[in-house]
Amino acid sequence: MNKKFLIIIFFFLLSTNAFAFITYKQSKVVTSDSDQIRGIQFKPDGTIMYVSERETDPDTIMQYSLSTPFDISTATFQFKTTLTNITLPHAIEFHPNGTKMYVVNNTGTKVEQYTLTTAWDTSTLDHYGTYNVSNEDQLRALAFKPDGTRMYVTGADNFKIKQYSLSTAWDVTTATNPIDSSSLESNENNPRNIQFHSDGTIMYLGGNGGDDINKYTLSTPWDITTLTLSQTYSFSDQAEDMRGFIFAANFTKLYITNDVNSGANTIFEYSTACSGTITCSDPKDDNTVVAIMEAHVELTKRIIKQNTIPIMHRIEWLRRHRNKDNLKNQKLKVTIADEQLSKLVDVIKPKLKNNSSTVDEDEWFKWNEGRINIGKIKSSKSSQAKKFLSNGFAIGADKKKNKDTMYGYVFQLSTDKVNIGDSKEVGLFTKAYSISMYGTKIRDNSTFTDGLIGFGILDIDHKRRKLTNDIEGQRDGKQLFGSVNLGKRFNTKKFNLNPSVKINLGYTELEAFKEYINISDSLADQLYIHKQEIVTGLATIGVLLDKTIELNEKIINHNGRLEYIADFSPSTEAEFYYLNDASTKYKLTIGNKSEDNYRIGYGFDVTSLSGWSVIANFERLIAIGSGYVNEIYLSAGYVPLEGTKFAFNLINNNNMKTGFDIVKNINGFNLKFNIDADMGNNNKNSNILINKSF
Repeated sequence: MNKKFLIIIFFFLLSTNAFAFITYKQSKVVTSDSDQIRGIQFKPDGTIMYVSERETDPDTIMQYSLSTPFDISTATFQFKTTLTNITLPHAIEFHPNGTKMYVVNNTGTKVEQYTLTTAWDTSTLDHYGTYNVSNEDQLRALAFKPDGTRMYVTGADNFKIKQYSLSTAWDVTTATNPIDSSSLESNENNPRNIQFHSDGTIMYLGGNGGDDINKYTLSTPWDITTLTLSQTYSFSDQAEDMRGFIFAANFTKLYITNDVNSGANTIFEYSTACSGTITCSDPKDDNTVVAIMEAHVELTKRIIKQNTIPIMHRIEWLRRHRNKDNLKNQKLKVTIADEQLSKLVDVIKPKLKNNSSTVDEDEWFKWNEGRINIGKIKSSKSSQAKKFLSNGFAIGADKKKNKDTMYGYVFQLSTDKVNIGDSKEVGLFTKAYSISMYGTKIRDNSTFTDGLIGFGILDIDHKRRKLTNDIEGQRDGKQLFGSVNLGKRFNTKKFNLNPSVKINLGYTELEAFKEYINISDSLADQLYIHKQEIVTGLATIGVLLDKTIELNEKIINHNGRLEYIADFSPSTEAEFYYLNDASTKYKLTIGNKSEDNYRIGYGFDVTSLSGWSVIANFERLIAIGSGYVNEIYLSAGYVPLEGTKFAFNLINNNNMKTGFDIVKNINGFNLKFNIDADMGNNNKNSNILINKSF
C-alpha cells in the first residue's frame, strides 16, 4: 500500500508544473576561447553574448556574435577585451542603452564601471569609476533597478544582499545608504549572481553551493528586507560547478556558466515555462492584450456594418427613383393627377412602351461606391484606447423586375487598420472580401421591405509589443450577415418622409492562431488564441427625409437621416494560453461597450438623363460613452443606353399639358427635340437643342 502511494505521488509531481519550469535545451563548450568563465550577459536583442573570464593575467571580457538571437549554438567568438582596474571579474551588467558596463571585482570587493564609445562594443570600453563594497568578501553578484537608482550586490562573506541608493542614476560612485537583507546562507552558501523581475516583486539567487537557483518574492517591490523563499530549481544534472547565470530574452531563456575542476568551460541553455517564470502573468492584466483581443471582436462588427450600409444606400436610391423610368431604364414616364385620366393612361401606356427605343428589360445598372471611416474607441480601466481607419470599395449591379421590385448583387473589398494606444506599430490590419445579394419590394405604393444577405472572408494581421519584443500573428475569419428593413414612404409636396425599422444580424468565425516572435524559440510571451465565434445583432429605428429637385435634365435629391441603434450583440469569450504552458488556460469575456448608438447623416445624389448617377453621404455614428465613427460614402452608377431615348409626360393640374422628348447621340453630338403642348389653351412650343459631349 505504501509503495503504491509513493508511486502515485511520484507521477503526480511529474504531471504538475512544479518541475517543469526549466527545460534543458543545449550547451556550448568554450574552453578553447577561455579559462575559468564566470559572469554572462546578452545584448537585449540577443545578437551579442558577453562572458567574463578569470585568468591569472589578464582578466578579460569575451564577446560573441549570435547569428540567431539567443541561440548559443550559433555563437561565434569575436574578441577579448582586457579589463583594467580589476582582478577576477564576475557578474556583468549594462546600462539599457549599451554605453556603460559594470563588472564585479571579486578580489577587491569593488564594482567597476566603464564607458563604451560604441554601444555594446566592449572593445571600446574605458574605465571611469569604482565603488568599494564594505563588510564583504569575494564579491560576485550584481543587479540594478531598471531606472538605475538602486544597486544590489552580494558575496561569500555574510551571505546577505546589500541594497544601495544611487543619487545619480547608473553612477555607482554615488551609491549611499546600504541596507542588508537577512542571511541567505541556509539556502545558498556560495552565491554567484542575483537577478530581479522588472517590477521588483521577484528575485533570483543562484550559486554553486547546491548548483541551484532560489526564487524569492518581495512583499514590497525592490525592498530586499522583505524577501521570502518561494521555490528552488536544481541544475546539478548539467552544471557541476555553477559560476554565473542570467535570464534573458524577457525571461524566456536561462543561461548558466560552468567551470568544472577538469577545466571544461561550458555554457548551458534552458527554456523556461510559465509555471515558474516571472513574465507569464495573467495576460488579462495586460491592457494591450485586452485591447487587441477587443479589437478582434470590434472589427468584425465594424466590417459587417460597412458591408451593409453601402447596400442600404443603394436600395434607398433605387426606391427614390423607382418612378423615374426615363432616367433608370429609359422607359416611358407618365405622371397624371386626374383620377379619370388615369384610366386613359393605363390604356396608352403599354402601347407607347412597345414603341420605346430604350434599354432592354434585362439591362443591369452598374454602380460602385468608395467609403472612408475614421473613428476612436475610448480607453477603460483594463483596455487601451483604439483609433481606426477603414476604407472600402463596392462594385455592384442591379435591375428592376418591375417598378416595385428591384434586386442586385455587389462585391466589396475593405481594409481596416486599428492602432492601440499611442503606438502606430501595435494593433490590427485587416483585409475583408464579401459578396452580397440585395433587393427591395414596395407594396401599396408606399410600404417597403428591404433585405440583403452576404458572405465574407477576413485576413487579419495582428501585432502587439511586450517590452522591446514585437509579437505578431495572422488570423483568418469567415462572416455571414444579413439585414431586413421595414418602412413606409410618405410623399409630400415639400419632402418625403421614410420611417423604418431595421434588424442587422451577423455571425463571424475567427480561426485559432499562434503568435510568433523573431527571438529563437522563446515562447513565454507568445499566446495561442483559440477559435472564436462572434454573434452581432443590431436593431435600428430611424427616419430618412429626402427632397427631390428636377433641374436641367438632372434629378437632384437631398436627404438627411436620424437613427437610434441598439446593439444587442451577446458577449463573446476569447480563450488563450502561453505557448510554453498549454496547461494554463485564460479566458477573457468581451462584452458590448456600445449598447446605445446614434447615427446622423446628410447626403445627396444627382442623376442625369445620360445614364450617370452620383451619390455622396456623410454620416456620424456616436456610441454613447465609448467613442464615435465618422463615415464618408461616395458612389457612382451608370446604365448603358441606346442612342435614342423617348420620354412622354402627361400632367393634369387644372389644365392639360403634354410633353414629348427625343434625344439622339450622333457622332458625339447630342440632338434633343422637345414639344410642349397645353391642350386647354391650345398652345404649343417646340425646341431643338444640339450640344457636344466632352
